[in-house]
Amino acid sequence: EPYLITLTTESDVFPIFQHDGSEFIYMLEGRVAYRHGRNVYDMKAGDSLFFDADVPHGPEKLKQLPISFLSVISYPTSRRKG
Repeated sequence: EPYLITLTTESDVFPIFQHDGSEFIYMLEGRVAYRHGRNVYDMKAGDSLFFDADVPHGPEKLKQLPISFLSVISYPTSRRKG
């Protein structure tokens, strides 16, 4: 499942997410401190992360707005609809 995420001055603080599957994030613009478990990554345009989505994750600090990134989630095969 692909998502295009855009964060602006009107965006609310993001909660921490946790769900099945794997997730890939590719930064398009802006800067964000992105948490995955105990690690925080300073991300900017061109940076990417691939991680286990079952570990708590999400934007921790919005450093340079607007922020735009592509998030692609791959769920386990048992969740796919036929």
